[in-house]
Amino acid sequence: MGAQPIVLLKGRTDAFNNMPLEETLKWIEKITCHMASEINFLKKYESEHVEVIGELLNEETINRFKGLALSLKFPYENYKSYVDASTQEMLEQGLLVQSWSSLGSLLESTLQMFLAFYYRFYIKSEWYKWEKEAINQITDVLTGSFKENLEDIVKQNEVNGEKGITNTIKKSFISKVKEILKQKSDLPKIERITLSDLIDFYFSENVLESNEYGKENLQKIRDYRNAIHAFQKRVIGSWDDYNNYLKDVIMLTIDILYRLPNLPDEEPIPDWYYTGKTEIIMQEKKWFDYRLGVNIEQTNL
Repeated sequence: MGAQPIVLLKGRTDAFNNMPLEETLKWIEKITCHMASEINFLKKYESEHVEVIGELLNEETINRFKGLALSLKFPYENYKSYVDASTQEMLEQGLLVQSWSSLGSLLESTLQMFLAFYYRFYIKSEWYKWEKEAINQITDVLTGSFKENLEDIVKQNEVNGEKGITNTIKKSFISKVKEILKQKSDLPKIERITLSDLIDFYFSENVLESNEYGKENLQKIRDYRNAIHAFQKRVIGSWDDYNNYLKDVIMLTIDILYRLPNLPDEEPIPDWYYTGKTEIIMQEKKWFDYRLGVNIEQTNL
């Protein structure tokens, strides 16, 4: 058996685990809004891909993100203040749908914002792209024998008056396959990446690593977000579930804050930066215990 890797483990304290939903909503608002302000402030020190970063992280998108964070508390506040018991359960379902939808959007925007800031690293990634050889091989088959076989089937159906593949279906199918090949030739634009793909990127590329929340936690937020499709059979997470997954997003956002660069030495520290960062750091000390330990998942047991 090889040496067991020693890592820094972060444990949640009772103060964090037992934090009520109202308090959790207050802190996710503070932390995410500070993150947005910090990224918006630090972007001016980026020297590469300035135009792309400026376009992605413009005033409109930053303000929209903050607006989303600020509005996150309202569905639960509305639920708590509602007094009509006859329709309370019905209203609760609707407000939970709104809450999960907003949380999914906030998570998606948080992941996009961090990628936009570090755009120079994102464009070096081969994630999502298929190898050129694979695309060429599929293209050769698609425009060669496969296409010929489809055309033969279409002609046979037309001659025999049978149902099946028509010329319209053939053209539609080939067009869609070509579109997929085109998409897989290049990295998708950050603003168009779906939440599911963003989560896959972060964990497959090891952008952020945590022993406190994983890919399945963030994907669950995405699953509950899809409860917005009201006429499909969906499971909607409860307020307790919502509180727990909000805390995962808080942890992820704090991790992102620690991955942002420090201010240049010659740059005076703005009051909002110092106050906000200090408050978050002090609160984190109440929420988490750090210790050295063995990461069981990485051992050779």
